[in-house]
Amino acid sequence: MKPCKRIEVVIERAIAPRLAGLLLEAGAPGYTLIDHASGRGDRGERRGDEPAGTSTNCVFIVACNEDEVVERIIDAVRPTLSRYGGVCLVTEALWLRH
Repeated sequence: MKPCKRIEVVIERAIAPRLAGLLLEAGAPGYTLIDHASGRGDRGERRGDEPAGTSTNCVFIVACNEDEVVERIIDAVRPTLSRYGGVCLVTEALWLRH
């Protein structure tokens, strides 16, 4: 296993295409997108099963082992979170390379 950073970004589903582009421009090696995330935060409850999808969130997960790229991703994501809300978590992880 190899040490890496795990970056998780929870954001409104409508912003997902923009965030995907920002991640790739920042040099993310790839990402996993989980649709229909639900939960509760400072902006109230978000339901993953809402028919209209107006308050549906999604989660991006990125595994990255280059500190410089992690910093670029954080810098790229921050303005979008400031404008639209959401959360970004960066944690230490172990990458099981196959």
